[in-house]
Amino acid sequence: MKSVKGTQTEKNLLTSFAGESQARNRYTF
Repeated sequence: MKSVKGTQTEKNLLTSFAGESQARNRYTF
């Protein structure tokens, strides 16, 4: 199994980035 810490950090970064992009998209559209 891969390291959980690495996956969690990556997921957190991806989720935070995706959240920002989604919020911006909502304002633009």
